[in-house]
Amino acid sequence: MTPVSTGAATPLAGVAALGTFEFGTAAIPDERARQLLDDYQELGGRLIDTAPTYGPAGGACRAEPLIGTWLRGSGTTGMRVITKAGLDPARPHQGDLRPEAILASARRSAQRLGRAVVLLLHRDDPAVPVAEIADAADRAVREGTAEQVGASNWTTARLTAWAGHATAARLTAPTVTAPLWSFIPRADPPEEPWLVEADPGHLAMAAQHGMTVVPYRTLAAGYLATRHSGRHTDHHAHTYDTAAGRERRDQLHQTAAALQMTPHGLALAYLRAHRPAPVIPVIGARTRHQLAESMAGAAQAGRITPALAAYLESRP
Repeated sequence: MTPVSTGAATPLAGVAALGTFEFGTAAIPDERARQLLDDYQELGGRLIDTAPTYGPAGGACRAEPLIGTWLRGSGTTGMRVITKAGLDPARPHQGDLRPEAILASARRSAQRLGRAVVLLLHRDDPAVPVAEIADAADRAVREGTAEQVGASNWTTARLTAWAGHATAARLTAPTVTAPLWSFIPRADPPEEPWLVEADPGHLAMAAQHGMTVVPYRTLAAGYLATRHSGRHTDHHAHTYDTAAGRERRDQLHQTAAALQMTPHGLALAYLRAHRPAPVIPVIGARTRHQLAESMAGAAQAGRITPALAAYLESRP
């Protein structure tokens, strides 16, 4: 199938993006994944977040093919898809951003998904000049495989350099940044140091260059939920379960109870309320109930006044 544009250059929108890392795996088998996609669309969702490396199972990565089949079967044209290029799972700390690798990955993803994608470069490779990366990204848009481009886990400095070069050279500029970001910052030094976490400087850069922020691990791998399965307990212990993290989580849970919100709903609303760059948090629900609760919470960003945000942030 030839990719079809779904409205190039129009800003991303929605209260939350649907994360699909486990789609097609034992955690979220095919039928449940398709049901979640149905539920997400029914609840008003319009942005799917995936990657060629998502859905690892049986030696294959199943998320993109599964989503592509669902998109063709559902007949929807309003659903937009973020996918990624440049990650070598054998080297999670470094991307493969050779221009030919970017374009080949973008073409494969657009073919699998049956439409032009929002193409994010999954990791940076500082050895590749931003001019070469910008040229490849621009070509992906001009040939119709990408409708927009951006970056995931890029430092503020490198993403600023890309945006500046693209503007000066009249190339397609990055319009999306996808950092790691939740109400609780990671421990210092962090686990997985190759992941880039949003900080005030990064968020200011996004606003300056007109980028939408689409953060992942928005619930700190489940640490902020009222209950979690325990499957990330070891990760929590090294990453979020610090004295400061516990204080922030307690503050969140107490405030959510007072507002008659779920803690995870409040955490998502807090991110969406951030200004001035628009924020669309990625959520990784496994059930319709989780999905509905998360989207309902994220939709209440208007309740997060500056005073309430300051109160939530008053713990370390």
